[in-house]
Amino acid sequence: MHYRILLFLLALTATDLSAQRATAPAAADRAALTAAVPRLAALAETIYTDSTAEARFAACRDLIRELVTTLDRPNSFSVDFGEVPGLSIQYPPDSTFRIFTWELYVDRDEYRHYGAIQRNTPELELVPLVDRGETWLENPENAIVGPDNWLGYAVYDITPGGTYEGRPYYFLFGYDSYDGYRRRKILDVLSFTPDGQPRFGLPVFVTYTDSGLLLADRARLILMYGAEATVALRYDTDLEGVVYENLIMMPGSYGEGPVNMPDGSYHFLRYDPTGRMWHEEEQLFNHKYEEAPREVPRPDGGRDILGRSTPKKGGGGGR
Repeated sequence: MHYRILLFLLALTATDLSAQRATAPAAADRAALTAAVPRLAALAETIYTDSTAEARFAACRDLIRELVTTLDRPNSFSVDFGEVPGLSIQYPPDSTFRIFTWELYVDRDEYRHYGAIQRNTPELELVPLVDRGETWLENPENAIVGPDNWLGYAVYDITPGGTYEGRPYYFLFGYDSYDGYRRRKILDVLSFTPDGQPRFGLPVFVTYTDSGLLLADRARLILMYGAEATVALRYDTDLEGVVYENLIMMPGSYGEGPVNMPDGSYHFLRYDPTGRMWHEEEQLFNHKYEEAPREVPRPDGGRDILGRSTPKKGGGGGR
C-alpha cells in the first residue's frame, strides 16, 4: 500500500543524519531554511485539500523528503519555519526537542499519521515516528512503545508532566480523525530513555471506570467520540491540571451504531507531588467557565485545530 512505502521512506531518510551545529545558522543555510517554508506549506496544503488519493500520497512523499533535506542543515532547530498549515510543529517549554506531525487522509475509514522528533542537540538527531495504530487491537491505553510502534496522531500541544524514575516526561495532546464516523483525542506520555530514545506511554495515571474500579497501569488516555462532536482535552493553566470531557454512549445519527458523545460535564487530572501520579477527580462541576473549555481556539482563515484548510475536499467526515 502507498502508506507503507511512505513509512519506509520516512524511516530511510531520517536515519543516520548527523551534522555539527554552530551557534547560529550561516547566512546561506538560513536562507535555504527560510525558502523551504513555502514549499512545505504548498505540499501540506495538497495533502489536506486535494481530492485525488494519488496527489495526496505524492505530496506526502515529497513533504517527507523536503522536511528531511531541510532539517539536515546546520542549526535547523533554531528556525521555527513560520506557519506551515497542517504541519504541526510543537515544542515543550524547555525546547529540548520539537515534534513534527501531520495526518494523511487515505479514504473515508482510514487516516495515517506521520511524524518525527528532532532533538535540540549539537548534532542533528531526527527520529521518525511510524504509525502502527491499526495493530493496537487490545489494551491500547496500557502499551509502552518506541517510535517504530507509535499510536499515530497529530500533536496539537505539549506540556511537562513531571518526572518518572528520575527523568522528565511530557504530555502530548493529539488528534486523530480516525474514520468517517468517529474521532479520537489522545493524551499520550513522551519520555526518553537514558540513551535518548523516545518512549510513548507511562503508568502515571490513577483513573477509574464508571463503576469505580481502578484502571491499573494506564499509560495514556484515548477519547473516542462521534465525528459530529467537539471534545475538549487540554491542560488548564488556571487549574494546573488536565481537563477533558465526560463521554456517554448514545445512538449514532448516521447509522453508524452507538458512539460516545460529551454530556456537558468534565473530568480533571491533578498532579500529586507526593506519589508523583496524576489522579482523576470526580466530574468537574465546581469550576465555572465563561464558555465551554476547548483545547485551542479555531484559527483564523477557515482552518481547523491543526491549521488545515476547511472543508477538506477529500471528504472523510466533518470535524
